[in-house]
Amino acid sequence: MKIIKSSIFALLLLLACSALQAQPAIHKFEIWGDGTKMDKLSLYVGWSNGFLLSRGSRGAALSSCLNSMTYDQALAMIDKRYKDHPELWSEALGVEILEALTVDGGPCQGKNPLTPAH
Repeated sequence: MKIIKSSIFALLLLLACSALQAQPAIHKFEIWGDGTKMDKLSLYVGWSNGFLLSRGSRGAALSSCLNSMTYDQALAMIDKRYKDHPELWSEALGVEILEALTVDGGPCQGKNPLTPAH
């Protein structure tokens, strides 16, 4: 029931933004570094819920993988990307979170739903 209510709310919000011709805000990866652990957790949970919900079945493998990780593991992977790649701080936050979580050698390697299967 919660998922249905959340989906309805998201749809209504989307329709309201469309009607108002509001432009979506694309936040830069640089905001990750300024956050507290709770800020980062909130960003991660919001990103994962929104991103995975919008991917449907294409996001199932990534969703399953992320569900097997702890929040601390996910945050550590994103922190590592942030610290190791300051040249990416001006890139889109959501894209860099996805790249951090599906990095080669990581537990979710190859599960990026935006990358075509080879």
